[in-house]
Amino acid sequence: MKIVLKFFFVLWIGLSPSLVFGQRVVNLLDLYKAVDSNNPLARIPSGIDSVYQLKHSNLKANYLPKLDVNGSATWQSDVTSLNVNLPIPGFTMPSADKDQYKVALDVSQLIWDGGTTKAKEDLESLNQTLEKNRVNIEIYSIKDRITNLFFNLLILRVTENQLNLMSADLDKRIQELESSVNSGYILGSTLDGLKAEKLKLLQNIDGVPAQRQSLISSLKSLTGITLHDNDIFILPNPDSLSEISCIRPEFEGFKYQQNVLNASSSLIARKRYPILVGFASAGYGKPGLNMLSNSWDTYYMLGAKLSWNIWDWNSVNKDKQQLKIQKNIVDYRKQAYLDGYQAQIDGILSEIQKLNNQLSKDHEIVKLLHQVTERSGSSLKNGTITSAVYLADFNSESRSKLELELRKIKLSLQKVLL
Repeated sequence: MKIVLKFFFVLWIGLSPSLVFGQRVVNLLDLYKAVDSNNPLARIPSGIDSVYQLKHSNLKANYLPKLDVNGSATWQSDVTSLNVNLPIPGFTMPSADKDQYKVALDVSQLIWDGGTTKAKEDLESLNQTLEKNRVNIEIYSIKDRITNLFFNLLILRVTENQLNLMSADLDKRIQELESSVNSGYILGSTLDGLKAEKLKLLQNIDGVPAQRQSLISSLKSLTGITLHDNDIFILPNPDSLSEISCIRPEFEGFKYQQNVLNASSSLIARKRYPILVGFASAGYGKPGLNMLSNSWDTYYMLGAKLSWNIWDWNSVNKDKQQLKIQKNIVDYRKQAYLDGYQAQIDGILSEIQKLNNQLSKDHEIVKLLHQVTERSGSSLKNGTITSAVYLADFNSESRSKLELELRKIKLSLQKVLL
């Protein structure tokens, strides 16, 4: 989406309405900003940041010593013994009891894990970015809905203004004919035709407030700001646009997905790296470290342990193959999206060209049809044509005026969507 930022102008149709107390000017950019501030989705990124900080703290704890208290009580079917008979009177070889007890404080310190913890930190950071991007995509979708609602309001305002102008023109024509009918110069049915057309216009005008209120309510729900029925919604000036390119979040999303998969691949590779841990243990047990003693005793030990998974039944390679397939799937989705997006852009450019071509002729069409309506009005006043003939010309001119203004709005919409 390209957001129109620089110059805006109020859409005036017919007579320029003056601002009255309580009216407010509302532009599309303000609504976009309101979504970024007020929509519930806008609060999700801070939650994602909080979750990331907690996960990051947990991963950092891998570098800190780990303390565990362990205890055990066992009975064994056999124990260590020495089958030696010494010819010493009163001497027997010691033998441990089959019931043994132990409680110990164990401390371990990671020395090197092959970069696994760092790889996990990188992966969590990329996942955080990806999650925020998904929120941006949802918000972008809401802004698309706001754009459509906003321009529907502009279209409704133009339509209402044109209906009011048509009603005023008919009132003027009815007043001109009433004296002729009263004098018997023209038939009353001619006047009745105009009055019937006026009632149809009033019916259409009466339906506008409900439509406008529905659109405004939808905008209020999406943006969280208070809008009123008499607010003036302004249209970007097509002749003085300043466009700022906005990369669609979907494009960044594909890149972030690939980054996450690459980081996952790096993490998987570290499953085959050795892990070196230092440890210390201090305890009290029966026996202690002397396995031939039946006495309770304290003990301690220090050391280091190396673990290295040298054979994993090819699970790491299979995990890498899964990631490669997932990368291909992301590429396929990206290409499908690019194809659809390019088709959309081509359609918008084609629509812009078509609208420009139509607008180049609309002013001349309106001018010519206005002349036709003026001549029909004179003929109607003179009683040489029926009201049906006049109304056909009158409605034709009114439609051309409405189409002119609607095309201006549609052209601005296409430029916003581009």
